[in-house]
Amino acid sequence: MKKIILYVLGFLFVIVLFSLLIYPTPYRYLEFEYDNNGGKVPVKINTITGKTETFTPMNGWTEVENHN
Repeated sequence: MKKIILYVLGFLFVIVLFSLLIYPTPYRYLEFEYDNNGGKVPVKINTITGKTETFTPMNGWTEVENHN
C-alpha cells in the first residue's frame, strides 16, 4: 500500500514540476509587420527578462537592441 501511495505522489510531483517549469515557456511569440506590403517577421519576447529577438532565415534569432 505504501508503494502505491509513493508512486502516486511521485507522479503528481512530476506533473506539478512539468506544469510549473516546462509547459509555460518563458517566451511569448508574436508577428511584427514591418512594411505595408505584408512583410512580417517572427518576434520572440522573454517574459522574464524582456529580451526581444527577431528571426531571419539567414541569421536565426538575433537580439533587438533597446534604444530607450
